[in-house]
Amino acid sequence: MGALDIYEEIESMQSAEKLTAKQQQRMKVLQAKLNHDKLSQEKLDRILSKGQDMKQSEVLMLLEAKVRKDHIYKALGMDKGEFREYLENIGVKVSTRKRG
Repeated sequence: MGALDIYEEIESMQSAEKLTAKQQQRMKVLQAKLNHDKLSQEKLDRILSKGQDMKQSEVLMLLEAKVRKDHIYKALGMDKGEFREYLENIGVKVSTRKRG
């Protein structure tokens, strides 16, 4: 999904009178995708420092900003398996590495 597609989807949601909770979450994810290049390291560090108080949207933002997953799950106080389960529960596709 390119930036133009994201802007179009956001625009179509903004024209709605009322957004559902799911649509509001989708809006946050789309906005995060647009802004991830603009995130400073300071802001990323500030989000990571929240630890277990991090919001789901912030975790998604960190993932979009290509923050290493081990940094995120350690900040959340989780182990790798717990973090994988958390991601699956919030609808993030988790790939498995094939080692040969």
